[in-house]
Amino acid sequence: MVLVTGLEGRVCPGMARPYCCVARGSSPAGTGGVQVPGQAPGALPPHPARPWRCRMKLDPQLERVRLTYDGAAPTYDQSYRPGAGLKGLMWEAYQTVTWKLIRDRLPSPTAGARALDAGGGTGRWAALLAREGLRLTILDLSPGMLEQARARFADLGLAPPELVEGSITSLPFPDGAFDFVLCEGDPVSYCGPQYSQAISELVRVARPGAHLVLGLDNRVAYFVDLLRSRGLAEALDHLERGIGLCPYGMEVMTFTPRMLDRELDSAGADLLEVQGKPLLTSLLLWVDRAQAERASGDEGLRARLIAAEQALLSEGYRGLGGHLHAVARKRGPA
Repeated sequence: MVLVTGLEGRVCPGMARPYCCVARGSSPAGTGGVQVPGQAPGALPPHPARPWRCRMKLDPQLERVRLTYDGAAPTYDQSYRPGAGLKGLMWEAYQTVTWKLIRDRLPSPTAGARALDAGGGTGRWAALLAREGLRLTILDLSPGMLEQARARFADLGLAPPELVEGSITSLPFPDGAFDFVLCEGDPVSYCGPQYSQAISELVRVARPGAHLVLGLDNRVAYFVDLLRSRGLAEALDHLERGIGLCPYGMEVMTFTPRMLDRELDSAGADLLEVQGKPLLTSLLLWVDRAQAERASGDEGLRARLIAAEQALLSEGYRGLGGHLHAVARKRGPA
């Protein structure tokens, strides 16, 4: 049985009753794999087809995010993976660089360290963290994405993680519950005007001294994309407002390194580093798409490009690259 614990008695904002959160994992035969806090083992929740729920009212933006990713869940991983062609090159560069940056900040698993993958989707990163020996909790708005995560862990023979349906703007976990907090793939950006609340919540659930790793949309990258596709006036409009559109047509908040520093400091964490990722692959796409197409089909050039991406990680190109990768540490004694 995998049961989301530590939630009893916490009241969700806008509700007059505590969270009701459940998770599905391995279970004895006949129990259905579901247990709700306060119910007898094996009792079915009100929505047996949805094994994880944090029943909270979402604002229209987050509700749209949930519905969009529910629809995308069955084919999501096929759309965002390394492979042939230009898109495959981009994701190979992105995922190679991201995993190196994440792995450098992981806690020792020897003491049963707990990690939260917030906005963890299909569990791509969570599965890698589990292989490093960490105990995983995956939280996501979309039950469809969480179902993909459950299937991924089962297919890989990994111990079932805790799976929680909920929002990073109101995390249903106690203060200091996790030894490592990951929020990769722009979940904070999707919170729109609630981004400060999301960052504060991510810091709150990290233990003092723990690392937080965030992936966010880069304001300069959006400016360059719009400059090429829509012209200077629209690119400047974006730069002034800080709002971009994701591939699904939803508004997202974009960030600068100094903006992240201010927000994390206010939440009680110190920003340790910001990286642009991927750097060279993004620049290649912006400057010469034809050369990028050729590189995507040349294994030698492709390998050299990925190696160069990794070599430049410590060179301080903070504001460049398609996305921002931020590493912070929660203040307080470890």
